[in-house]
Amino acid sequence: MTWSAVERRARTVPDGPVTRSGGDDGLLLRGLVTDSRRVVPGCLFACVRGAASDGHRWAGAAARAGAAALLADRPVDLALPTLSVPSVRARLGPLGALLAGDPADALDLVGVTGSNGKTTTSTLVGGVLEAGGTCTGVVGTLGARVGIRTRRTPLTTPEAPELHELLRWMVDAGARRAVVEASSIALDMGRIDGLRFGVAVFTGFEEDHLDHHGTIEHYWASKARLFERDRSAAAVVVVDDPWGRRLAEQAPVPVTRVGTSEDADVRVLGWRTGAAGTEVLLGDDTGGHRVSSPLVGRVHVTNLAAAWATGRALGVPADAIAAGLAATTPPRGRNTVLGGSGRPVVVVDYAHTPRALAAAVATARDLCGPGGRLHLVLGARGRRDRYKRQGLGESARAADVVWLTNEGSHGEDPAAIIGELRIGLLGGGAAVRTVPDRRAAIHAAVRAAGPADVVLVVGRGHETRLLDTTDPRDAVHLDDAEVATTALIVEHGPPTRAPAGEDELAS
Repeated sequence: MTWSAVERRARTVPDGPVTRSGGDDGLLLRGLVTDSRRVVPGCLFACVRGAASDGHRWAGAAARAGAAALLADRPVDLALPTLSVPSVRARLGPLGALLAGDPADALDLVGVTGSNGKTTTSTLVGGVLEAGGTCTGVVGTLGARVGIRTRRTPLTTPEAPELHELLRWMVDAGARRAVVEASSIALDMGRIDGLRFGVAVFTGFEEDHLDHHGTIEHYWASKARLFERDRSAAAVVVVDDPWGRRLAEQAPVPVTRVGTSEDADVRVLGWRTGAAGTEVLLGDDTGGHRVSSPLVGRVHVTNLAAAWATGRALGVPADAIAAGLAATTPPRGRNTVLGGSGRPVVVVDYAHTPRALAAAVATARDLCGPGGRLHLVLGARGRRDRYKRQGLGESARAADVVWLTNEGSHGEDPAAIIGELRIGLLGGGAAVRTVPDRRAAIHAAVRAAGPADVVLVVGRGHETRLLDTTDPRDAVHLDDAEVATTALIVEHGPPTRAPAGEDELAS
C-alpha cells in the first residue's frame, strides 16, 4: 500500500490534524506492526503507548529491523518517514484494515461479547454457519481457525493489525463469514475499530475486569459499544439478567431477545443435560424446535439459544442450524468431562467469576451419582480482579469439599490469595482442604473421590501455562485436563463400564 493511501486513511479518523513528514507518495508499505520484535522490512511501525511500555521508545529498534515508516503521536528523532497523529491507537483499526487489503469487506461478520460464554457461543455460531454452507472463520480465546487450519492468538481479541491479518488469512482460505470474540478490553482499546458486524451477540454480564475498567458502568459501557449503530446492523441479546434487558431496551439496532422470559423472541421452553450432552426446546415465531448438543451443562442452554437466534438472523435454515449445533465439538476447557465408567467424573472448566462458578457447580452437581459428593478444586489468578475472590469463595460453598490451591499467582503471595478465597467460604458447610501445589491438589481431589462423585476443576480451562512471577519466561506447562486424566488413571485405573445416561428434562 502506498504512503499517500495510508495518509488518506489516517485522516478519516476525526480526532485532529495529521502531519506527514518525509517519504514519496509512492513509498510502498507492507503491513502494520506494533511490536518491534515482529518488524519486517518495508512495514509501517506504529508507536503504541501501552500500560507497561511506550512504542516510541522502540522506534529505533524498528528502524534497524527494516521498518520503512513510523506512525507516532509524539516527536521521534529518527530519519524515517513519519505520520504524526493525535492518537496512534485510534488509527490501528483503519490502517490495519487498509494494509491487510480491507479483508472485512469480503466477510459477513458476527461479533460476540459478554462476561461469560463468548468462546462457547462463538464456536457454536461458527458451526451453525458452516452447516449453512458457508466457509466460516472464528477468532477468539482458543485461537483462530478456518476449516482445518488454526493459528494461535495471544489475546481473546488480537490487536487491530493482527486481527485484520487473521481476517485476510481467512479470506484467502475461502471464508465468507467470520465470528469474532469481542472482549470488553478490546472494545475499550479500539481493537475492533474498522469492523462492522452484521450481528452482534450479547451472552450475559457480571462484574469482571474492573482492574482495567475501574467501575462496573465503565465495563458495561465498553461491552455496549459493540451494539452502536456504526458497528453492528442487528443484535442478539440474552435477556435473563438485568443487564441484558437494559441492553435490549437501549440498543439502537434491531434486537432479537433470547431467554426464558415470556417476551423473549427465542424462548427456552425446556432443557435437559447430562454427561452425554444437552437438549433444549426452543420456541420462536416459526414454532417449537428441539436442538441437541454434545455440550454439557445448564450454563450452555442460553449459549445454544443465542447461536440458534444468530443463525436465524443470518438466514440459515432451521434444519441446518440444528445440524450445526449437534455437530459442533465442545470448546476445550468449557465443561470438559473426563472419567466416569466406574471412576469419578472430572469436569474441567474456565469458570473464573462468581456467577460462572455457581453455574459450573450446579452443572457438576447434576452429574453426581446417587449419594455422590462434589469436590471443587479452586484458586484465583494473581494480579487480577482481587475483589472477586471472596465472591468465588461464596459460590464454592455449594460444594461438599473444596480444595484450595494456586492458579498462578503472577507475583502475589499464593497463601494470601488462598486466604481471601477462604474468607468467602466462612459460614458454609463445605469441608476445606488447602493444597497449594495445583497438580497435587487435582490428584488429591481425584484420589478422595468415589465412583459417584464429581471433581470440578475451575479457573484455567484451556490454559496450558501457569505463572507465579511477573516474568512470562518463568511460566511452566500445566494443563488441568492432562493432570486430571493422569490422576484418574493413577488413582482409579482405566474405565470399567459404560457412562450413565442423561438426566431428566428440566424446565
